[in-house]
Amino acid sequence: MNIKNSIEIVTDWTLHKLILELEKGHIKIPRFQRDYIWERSKVIKLFNSILSQYPIGSIFLWSAPPKYKNFIRKTEYLEFENKNENNKCDFIIDGQQRIVSLYATLRGKKVGKTDYSKICFNVKKKDLVVPRKKIEKFNIPVCTVFNNEAYNEIIADLKKYDASHKTKYVNAWEEFRNILMNYPISIVKTLNNDLEDVVEIFERINQGGNRLTLFDLVHATVLDNKFDLKNNIEKVNKQAQIKKIGGLPNRLIVNSLAINAFENCSSSAQLKLTSVICQKIWDPTIESINATIEFLMSIGIQTDLVQYHSLIPVLQYYFYNTRFVVIHPTHQKQVEKWFWDSKFSNRYAHSNLSKIKEDVQWIKKLTED
Repeated sequence: MNIKNSIEIVTDWTLHKLILELEKGHIKIPRFQRDYIWERSKVIKLFNSILSQYPIGSIFLWSAPPKYKNFIRKTEYLEFENKNENNKCDFIIDGQQRIVSLYATLRGKKVGKTDYSKICFNVKKKDLVVPRKKIEKFNIPVCTVFNNEAYNEIIADLKKYDASHKTKYVNAWEEFRNILMNYPISIVKTLNNDLEDVVEIFERINQGGNRLTLFDLVHATVLDNKFDLKNNIEKVNKQAQIKKIGGLPNRLIVNSLAINAFENCSSSAQLKLTSVICQKIWDPTIESINATIEFLMSIGIQTDLVQYHSLIPVLQYYFYNTRFVVIHPTHQKQVEKWFWDSKFSNRYAHSNLSKIKEDVQWIKKLTED
């Protein structure tokens, strides 16, 4: 890999520029990112680190090609029109929690039930707080610091107070703004990678000590109030027939969904799945997997299906594409030959995606003929 062409280290970004780039629509959250979850106490610690001039870690961005311009996670608090004419944007690979925390506080947003406009800077203590009372002296909402009109009004009020009380609160407020405006943000960009490469990078990045798998990313991508992939898979594995064979792994079911939706189960295909697509094809996919298990039992495979897990997603496509519950007599010998040849030759060793795609197309042609 040519590192010079694949990685760019950006050293001239500040916190203020980061917020502006976000609002210009140049920075987006990809569909495989999880929802925002930070509470205000953690956000206050983040801002106090900035005030102390401590590093808060690099932000990793993916400079995505235009073909991924619609690969965006919809969030009500970050809906900005992309003003780049070439439709390119930088997706957040790592640093979403920090970016959204900073933005929500500096722009006074409400995320879920949490109101980040309540976070204030106390000019007397030179610290960030969430006031317990509605009106407390010396607490100024952080969301006013990048608002020039509001900032100047506060400066005028503080000057009057300082003059009559011989304090220097205006200095504290100016220093606070100066630190935030000029705080350097370390940006690392990965350039011109396709989604397959980016997913691997994402999986390698340690998120709070918990390694994220591709299934975690797919689950986060398709999750909404109408569809929960994990819960649905748990229900499938409680079925008597599935339970009897030890259950089915997450990967097998997701691969099957991707094959039925896109005739491909690559990482990028899996991450194209949406809640709407999954809801539409879920029942016929599970029915096809059950029909596949019945077929395996009919040819003498009764219990241990672990060694066949890589073959099942491809074989179930036969039942999905035809809506048959058994193999048609004219296809029986061909399907059985393909199955045993694939099994004994380890055809899908190392998750050979090109061969999986070939076999899906073979099944499609077979059923069409």
